[in-house]
Order: sequence, then C-alpha cells, then structure tokens
Amino acid sequence: MTKPPTLRDVAERAGVSVSTVSRVLNDQPGIGAETRARVLAIAQELQFTPNVAAQNLVTKRTRNIGLITYKWPVSPRFIASSLDSVGINEACQKAGYHLLTTLVDEQAMKNALQLPMVREKRVDGLILAGPAIKSSFILELYNSDLPIVLLDNRLRGTDIDCVLHENEASVYQLTQHLIQVHQHETIVFLSGPDTWLSSQERAAGYGRALTEASLESHILYMPNTTVETGMAAMETALAEVPHLTAVVAVNDAVAIGAVRTCQANGRRVPEDVAVVGFDNIGWAELHDPPLTTAHAFGEEMGCQAAQRLFTLIEAGPDQEHVRLRLRVSTKLIIRRSCGCQTS
Repeated sequence: MTKPPTLRDVAERAGVSVSTVSRVLNDQPGIGAETRARVLAIAQELQFTPNVAAQNLVTKRTRNIGLITYKWPVSPRFIASSLDSVGINEACQKAGYHLLTTLVDEQAMKNALQLPMVREKRVDGLILAGPAIKSSFILELYNSDLPIVLLDNRLRGTDIDCVLHENEASVYQLTQHLIQVHQHETIVFLSGPDTWLSSQERAAGYGRALTEASLESHILYMPNTTVETGMAAMETALAEVPHLTAVVAVNDAVAIGAVRTCQANGRRVPEDVAVVGFDNIGWAELHDPPLTTAHAFGEEMGCQAAQRLFTLIEAGPDQEHVRLRLRVSTKLIIRRSCGCQTS
C-alpha cells in the first residue's frame, strides 16, 4: 500500500520549509505569490490531503458552526423548506466548515451554556435564527465570547452582527398595492407576537402605507404564525371588523389560514376579501387562489450570515470589528389572491 503524502513530502518537492507549506495550506499571510502557487500546485499533484484533526489541535478550532432555531409546534405539511439553512450549508461546504443544527424550546433557552454543542465546545461559532429566540438566551451566548450572528432577529440594546429581511419596506409595498391598485380602504394586518422584530417591522410598513392614505389601522396579534393561528385570527378579524375587504398577513402560513377562514365563512378570495402574505413558501404558488406575497431570499440570507460568522471566527476574539447589520431585499410576487388577474 502506497503511503499517503505528508507535509514534509510537499515541502521537499517545493524546496521550502514544512511551516511554509502549512501557512500556504491554511491560507495564512506572509508568503510570496510565486511560492504560494508552487506549493499549491505540488500539493495538488501529490494529491495531498491535510490532516484536519491535527490542524484542529494546532488552531484549537473544530471547523464546525452551529445553527440554532426554535422548535415550532407546527403541522409538518405546512412547514416551508428552510432555505436559510440551505444557504448556510452551502457556504460551509465552500469554506471547509461543517454545520451542526439544534432546536430549542422554552426550557432549553433558560440555560444557553448547557446546550451540548456549547458545553462540549463542539462549535467555533453560532447562527441564531428567527425572532422567537429570546434576548436573554442570545445575551448569555454572546457574553460567553463565542462568535455569534443573528438571522432574522436583532437586539435593541446590544449591537450583535445580524442579517435581516427588508421587512418594513416589503410590507409597505404590499399594502400600497392593495390601496393604490385595488382601492381597498379597510385592511387588517394579522401579526405575530408584538415582541418579535419581524412583527414590529412588518406592522410598521403596513401602518406607514395606511397613514399616507389616511386610512384606519387594524392590527391583530397572534401567539405564533401558523396556518392554525391564521385561521383563528381571521375569525376574530371578521367579527371585529366585519366590513374589511383586505388582509395583510405577516407570513404565508397565516395568509393561507386567513383564506381558509374566509372561504368557510362564505367570503370569496379575492372577490370579497383580498389576502397577501410574506415569504413565498412553496405552497404559496400552489394554493387556491395562488398567493400574492413578498419573496424572501432565505438562501442568500443564510449564506450571508454564514460568511459573516466565518469572518468573526477567523478574526479571533481579540480583534475589534465594525458590527454588521445587513438587510436582504425581497421581491413582490403578484398572483390572484390580491385580485390581480395573472396567467
């Protein structure tokens, strides 16, 4: 059996030291372009594969990052594919990291440092995804000096790197569409919890559009954002605002629930009540009627969050850096649920 090539073999062929080869293969500075190119070419020619375990002992890194999301009590058939995790995973593959994922509930968020991936030091950094991740949980992890990036969430008092949807502008555009194109005057907003950043920002976009049109605001808050809570909230909306003609839902699952309740109460969508959502989940296009919504680029958000986390990890804990707050835009998708006639 042929012995696999070593760092020393690459160094001897390239006419450099073992430490130089190590610096090149770990993308460290201080190596000339010609030397770097020669070492990489010889490593490729010899089919040299670095010993990742040995590298980790030297760098004290695991090459793992963790993705933490909230454990939702949602009917599985209505869960959208998590495009943000797809983006994170693709970024990890390109950068040579592995992705570990875990779900947390209310109990798990009471003691962040007892999460196995944190307690056992399995990860070099964390992405915390979604507005349901509690501030106290985030701060406990942040104060542990583990690099952290928030996805679809941010804290008001502590500046932590985050990647966010363009929430306010997107819902403002959707609401304007209902007002200006379809002439709606009584529009209800079905919101998630008022403590969630996404709920607050999307409600702000809805409210701004109504204020500009001198229309009255009607906001109903829900404990979470599922098809079931959307159905229940729409029942309340029909009772409290019986003359409503349009609904802006905080996401597509809630919009689907709203449509179901309208249909169960003899309200046609969109003829009697127009409904719009947010996210553009796979079910939105297949729904009857197909949902008008804001397409959220979840895969790009996940990729951006992962790349920012890699930067923080590589910089190390002692490196000062400017905090990043990145907004990823959405795209308005017009379908029949708003009243537009589309092919």
